[in-house]
Formats: sequence, C-alpha cells, structure tokens
Amino acid sequence: MEHNERVRSEQSFRGGKAKKGLKYAVVITAAIFFVELVGGLLSGSLALIADAGHMVTDLFALLISFLAIKFSTKPSTKQRSYGYFRLEIIAALINGVILCITALFVTLEAWKRIAMPKEIQTVEMLSFGIIGLTANVISALLLRKEKDSSVNVKAAYVHILSDLAGSVGVVGGAILIHFTGWVTLDSFISFFIAALIVRSALNIIKEAVNVLMESVPKELDIGDIEKTLLCFEHVQNLHDLHVWALTSGINALSCHLQVDDLQEGQKLLIPIHRELKEKYNIDHVTIQLEDKRFLKEKSTSATH
Repeated sequence: MEHNERVRSEQSFRGGKAKKGLKYAVVITAAIFFVELVGGLLSGSLALIADAGHMVTDLFALLISFLAIKFSTKPSTKQRSYGYFRLEIIAALINGVILCITALFVTLEAWKRIAMPKEIQTVEMLSFGIIGLTANVISALLLRKEKDSSVNVKAAYVHILSDLAGSVGVVGGAILIHFTGWVTLDSFISFFIAALIVRSALNIIKEAVNVLMESVPKELDIGDIEKTLLCFEHVQNLHDLHVWALTSGINALSCHLQVDDLQEGQKLLIPIHRELKEKYNIDHVTIQLEDKRFLKEKSTSATH
C-alpha cells in the first residue's frame, strides 16, 4: 500500500503540472476557435475554417485530457485495484480517433473546394491566421515540458502542434494567394494539414493500443532486463517474465525466479527491486521465487 501511494503521489505531482498547462491551453484554444471561425467566414478561406473546425476537436480533446489527468490520481478500489491510471491511455486513444475524423472532414471539404473554388479575402485570412499562429505557439510552449510524462499529454501536445502547422499553412497560403491569385492553393494547404493530422493521430493510437495490449514499453528491452536478473547471485534461471505499462511512465514486471537457496533468494528481493527501479524505472515488481533443487527433485520423481 505504501508503495502504491508513493507511485500515485509521483503521478499526481506530474499530473498537477500537466493539468495546469492543459487548463491554459483549453482557454487559448477556445479563443482561437472563435477568432478563426469569424476570420474564415469573413475571408472565405476554407483553410481558416478547417483550422477553426480542428480547434473544436482540439478543445474537446484537451478537455478529455484534462479530465483524464484529474481522475487518474484517484485512489484504487476493490473493483479497480490498479486505480484509474489508464484513463489517460483511453483519453489518448479517443483523441487519436478524433484527429483522424477531423482529417477526413478537412480532406472532403478541400476536395469540394477544388471543384468549386471561392473567392478569398487574403488580408483577413492573413490577419486571423497570424492570431491563431501566435496563440498556438503559446499553447505548445505550455505543454512542451510535460509532453513526455504521459501519452495523454503527448496526444494533447500533438493536437496543438497540428494546429500550429495548420496556422503556418494558413499564413503562408494567404501570402501566396494574395500575390498569385491561385485560390485552389487554399485546398492544397488543407490537404497538407489533414496529412499532418493523420500522421500524428496514428502514432498516438499506436502508442495507446500498445499500453492497452500490455506490450513491453518501447523504451525498455526485455532481453536486457532478463540478463540483469540472471546476474544476481543465487539466481539460476527465470521464466514467465512479463513487462508492461499501467500508464505512461508507470511500468510493471512479474516473473518466476529459480534460485539455488530460497532463504538467500529472499534477501535478493530488495536489491532486485532497487535495481529495476533505478535502471529501468519499473515501479511495480512481483517476483515468485522457486527452489531449483526442489523443482529438480520433483521432476525426477514424476519421471519415475
């Protein structure tokens, strides 16, 4: 219990910093949405309207991320013995799907605009695009330091980056359309924004699914962990080694260790826990000791 509280306390500390950044990002994103929607309607720019629509999904996604962090630090219950850590992973998965749907919407609208081009007021498009770009830079800076602490926060950060890329496309497109008069460029910029969104979304979905499938965290090498465990004195062999993540940054391990002496093996548990934490950042460790001599005798008697 004491160990679980320590892990939850660390998660709460990281979550508190991320939650603050997300709160400000929510406010800024909501403001950008209204500004870009008005700007898109006034200028006739699909890229600006598409970016505003993307802001709506981002606002929803950021709220999901914020609520997930808030509830993920709740204490465990009898029904949920690991607590609510994976709410963050579920939120990240939802956000990834939202990003893909947004990209599909942007692509369809851009394709329609190629068939029926509309006049674009480039000065208004540029002005509102610069406002969106500035706000996105601020939001990205708020989340940049905490993006590696959680796949959920990383998903929120990717939402902001895709917005940032979209704003760059809007600003660049406004300048080019103003000087060339090529209004179809607005649709091609929208295609570019959609491609960036899909690329980011698929990475987020893949990472979230890996956690839900209890895959070995990408930063860990299970072969290296096995070698580390076998290097301890009295450890003869091991089997059923499993390494997975409860959520981003909180890893778990379970295995059976065969030792030549159970009493000596008991003394190894604390050093093993310490080594796994310091070297691999594995917090939850469950090890079952097995006396190799006993197993050998049991196997021999079963054969006879």
